[in-house]
Amino acid sequence: MPIILFILKALEGRGAERMVTTLASAYAKMGHSVHILCLEETQDMPLDADIHYHIVPYDKVFSEQDIEPNSKQAQAYEAVAKRIDEYVLSQIGRPNLILANIYKVNWIMAYSQLPNIVNVLHTGLSKQFEYQLSDKPRQTISHLRMVYGAHPCSCVSDGARKDLISLLGDITKTTTIYNPCDATWIQSKALQKPHIEQFGLADKHYIIHVASFDTMKGHRDLLQAYAKTERKLPLVLVGKGKLEAEIKALAFQLKISDRVRFLGFQSNPYPIIASAALMVLTSKFEGFGYVIVEAQALGVPVISTDCPFGPRELLPVKSLIPVGDIEGLAILIDQAVNNLTNYIVPLNQQLLPNHIAQQYLEFGVALNSSDKND
Repeated sequence: MPIILFILKALEGRGAERMVTTLASAYAKMGHSVHILCLEETQDMPLDADIHYHIVPYDKVFSEQDIEPNSKQAQAYEAVAKRIDEYVLSQIGRPNLILANIYKVNWIMAYSQLPNIVNVLHTGLSKQFEYQLSDKPRQTISHLRMVYGAHPCSCVSDGARKDLISLLGDITKTTTIYNPCDATWIQSKALQKPHIEQFGLADKHYIIHVASFDTMKGHRDLLQAYAKTERKLPLVLVGKGKLEAEIKALAFQLKISDRVRFLGFQSNPYPIIASAALMVLTSKFEGFGYVIVEAQALGVPVISTDCPFGPRELLPVKSLIPVGDIEGLAILIDQAVNNLTNYIVPLNQQLLPNHIAQQYLEFGVALNSSDKND
């Protein structure tokens, strides 16, 4: 029975973790032996009973990233890689495919001797390391080449893959494999509570934006654009984060507080998404833009900034607007509200979990056969 191993920092409730749990379930249904190994015990996401969950504890925090090759941090990561290797070989066996997710894990696993490792990149490196690349370009490039040259890389959008190659060169085998979308699961969650009535919302009578309150998610642009629209429908913001108070203050300044609703973090946002008239994504950059496919799975119209990376691979040109074009975004919101069916894009069936699971297996098999032929 093939062994599939996912390695993650922790099972927190974000996009990369959602991708891991979705794929893990798909592999379990395919009859594989599926394992998730985390460095921390935080678990916000439930796992199917037939998925094996492991912790190799490592929660040491370095306040400043030290990317020097022989830094204390690099030595600590090398030591934990050795512990992971020993644990996996003694407790799990020799995996047929290891998917290492998130930069910290990619760095640690650069020191691993385990076979069949694929690094999964959930965003574009040039955006993720923008500050370090402008501050210490040569050192940062050299470090990222070490981390991402160690194993083949799979990127969640073609934009992110091209970004990796243009930044670091052709240092390893790469492929694009989109995030899986478990449409059936999303549709079943959309039928559960919370029902929108408890928030004073009416079915198909509001615009929704789902994102943490973080600079890259573009809340400021969204509110400035919304203030310029006809405001036929209220704007509902789902999420939490450090900028929430600032965005609430901006709504007040723009005199739109009466039309903007802050619903906070929702552990199950799907009933609220499903009942929306329109979803808007205003990110400055994304790895993929998972909320777009979630809306597509629920038949909800979507418009988005044409940010790097992802949305342009999921939506037609008419549904996109350049990042920072406030006037254009306001016009697009009004156009979409006045002609909603025009902005519905059906979910690409190639994004269903069994297709994506198969793509990872095929990439892994191709790597193994090419290694034998080298």
